[in-house]
Amino acid sequence: MSDWAAPLALRDLAMRYALAVDSRDPGMLAAIFTADGVMRSQGGGAVLYAAPDGGGRMIAAVESSFARTLHNVFNQTFERDADGAVSGLTTGIASHILQGDGGDLVDFAMRYHDRYAEEGGVWKFRER
Repeated sequence: MSDWAAPLALRDLAMRYALAVDSRDPGMLAAIFTADGVMRSQGGGAVLYAAPDGGGRMIAAVESSFARTLHNVFNQTFERDADGAVSGLTTGIASHILQGDGGDLVDFAMRYHDRYAEEGGVWKFRER
């Protein structure tokens, strides 16, 4: 645990991610990732989507599976290690209405292990 105070911009990234996915806006999603940013599978596994076109492919996958989504961000913690690398944990609930006649609602518990970087003086996701 460090006594480093995380900039508010790091918290804002999770909110912007939620808005980008719920709005299905690949441009907004791309803007919050570094040029070499990636989205990984659960627990930091395999790369599922990578910049520069990964956000668009992810939004297309969301659109094909869900009629609507609503992401709610809850807890966030941030750490800066001795070499200056910044990471964090974000939790929340993502509600999804499935495609089709039933329109079933499915809630997912979210747990993102994020890595951040400054790019052009702006904080962005390096890994999510």
